[in-house]
Amino acid sequence: MKKSYKSIEETIAEVRKKDKRYNYIILIVILIMIAVIASIIIYTQNKKNKANMELIAKYEMQFIENERLKQKDSLQTDSITRLVETLRKELARIEKDLNDEDKPREARDVVLQNVNLAQDKLNRITNNVSDNTIVRYYKRKADSPKIKLLIQSMKDPSFTLNLKNVTNDDGRTKVNTIYYSKNVDKDELSDLVEGLLSIGVDIKNIKPFTATNGYEWKNSVIEIGYEATTSVTKSITKSDLSKYKATNDHKKYNIRFYCYKPNVKNKKQLTQYIKSLSYNLKVYPDWKKKPSFFANTPTIFYYSDKSKKEAYELKNQLNKKIRGLKFELQRGNGYGISKKELDNTFIVHYLE
Repeated sequence: MKKSYKSIEETIAEVRKKDKRYNYIILIVILIMIAVIASIIIYTQNKKNKANMELIAKYEMQFIENERLKQKDSLQTDSITRLVETLRKELARIEKDLNDEDKPREARDVVLQNVNLAQDKLNRITNNVSDNTIVRYYKRKADSPKIKLLIQSMKDPSFTLNLKNVTNDDGRTKVNTIYYSKNVDKDELSDLVEGLLSIGVDIKNIKPFTATNGYEWKNSVIEIGYEATTSVTKSITKSDLSKYKATNDHKKYNIRFYCYKPNVKNKKQLTQYIKSLSYNLKVYPDWKKKPSFFANTPTIFYYSDKSKKEAYELKNQLNKKIRGLKFELQRGNGYGISKKELDNTFIVHYLE
């Protein structure tokens, strides 16, 4: 059989066809490589941008905290100045009453009332400049000095001690009752009572109370006093304290509260209410100029699917608190929030 050979033209055409197919494959490979490299560059750039945004957010948070501390220091200084001026007048009046020989001994009760009025003024200022819950202690002559030391030394929670003079104290009775107002953190209340029990204070009652008009600062106060009881009244024990502890998991959540041109009264009601729900609340100073990242409507930001349900419940609770005020719920981008905080942190933006 005769062997056939391709002509030179056919051979050249076949080589060209193979070259075209090879070049086409090379082109596809190059395009794929370009796409991969571009994706890597874009991903790297986005990662850098996110890191930069997180760094910027971190510095903004630090700036906010510094402003908060500066504002708090300024407020404390102004309040103390006003306090000193007021107390000087009150003490001058008391000194005059004590030196008045024409007044009978019974008039000392009136003097003590003047002292108590001065203490009320101090409480109002203390309530404004301190985040600690005030413990008003109606100290009696028969009380152990350990009570005062305990309140002053407690940490996490810490309390602000306010001693109150008791009129007609005959030295025969000791404090036996704890009163708490509506905005008091129940876990703080329980910790204080447990501490008092541990130093031997015989507590007979733990009761809620409502502040009267003109004493709204008492809405976040615990009081320690005396109340007459019968012989059958049982003493409070540590096992009884479970009913006074918070019955929710709010303690594990942290809330950062930011404002721009808020209604001051509403802001105070909201922050006191959040604290009463046993959340860990941190209130920052109001923004004087609205930041670009600040929400246009009252908003609660959450940062994890794990905390979405809790954020939804918080939104509903706040919306029921003040008539006409409605918070929106939104998932935040996470700037300024560390990875370990994503599951337990909420940021509240409040404005009117």
